[in-house]
Amino acid sequence: MSGKEAGIKLMTLEQANALLPDVQKALKSLRGLRDRILKIQAQVEIEELTGANSKGQLSPQAQAALTSLMESLQAQSRQFEKELEKLSDSGALLKDLDSGLIDFYTRRGPEVVFLCWKEGESEITHWHSLEGGFRNRKAL
Repeated sequence: MSGKEAGIKLMTLEQANALLPDVQKALKSLRGLRDRILKIQAQVEIEELTGANSKGQLSPQAQAALTSLMESLQAQSRQFEKELEKLSDSGALLKDLDSGLIDFYTRRGPEVVFLCWKEGESEITHWHSLEGGFRNRKAL
């Protein structure tokens, strides 16, 4: 059953399960990138607060530090977007990075639904409708 339908990548249960090791690596990478982005954002805020004089003007050192931080932030953000796009292109749809919630499009009879996997599960054992979400998932 695999293939594209209306711009979505349909997967069999076997294909989706085979992707899980790569999905787990991607989740780890995305979390690491997110953490680096948040750290840089915090450093930007600190530099903006501590690098200004009483009139609110940034010192040349603070301006240089902010330029460097912003370049780093942009590079990390681009890498995050690239990783997310790679994950999506594989057929895995990230629903929640913190909990590691991933959906895969599949067919269940004539209907297109999601295979639903959450990090920590050894394999995909649930599905839900496109509108249903994690709370409405059902055992396969």
